[in-house]
Amino acid sequence: MHLQQLFEETRSVRYVRDPSSSPCFRSVSRIWHFPSGDALLERDGRRDCLLPNVDRVDVPASGSRQVASALALDTDTTVRVVKSDDERLLTEFDRKIKIMR
Repeated sequence: MHLQQLFEETRSVRYVRDPSSSPCFRSVSRIWHFPSGDALLERDGRRDCLLPNVDRVDVPASGSRQVASALALDTDTTVRVVKSDDERLLTEFDRKIKIMR
C-alpha cells in the first residue's frame, strides 16, 4: 500500500478533491463554511469531509452561528455538490424519485 493512500485512509477528516463527482454525503449534522471557500461537513457516525471551492451553501438549518470568519450551520440532512456555471453549490439531496414513462 502506498504511504499517501494509507495516510488518506487513516486520518480523521477526508479531503475530497472533486466533490462534484461524489453523489452525496449522508448524515451531515453541521456544515462549516470558511471564507477560503472550503466547507467542512461534520457527519454523525461517519468520517468528516473537507470540500474545496464551495461558493454557496443552501441547506435547511436548525441553527447557525458565526465563529470568527466562518459560518457554522446546524442541519440534519444528506447533501450534494452541484456545479452550475462558474459556481459550486452545496445543497440538500432530493430523495424523491420520479419514474417517467
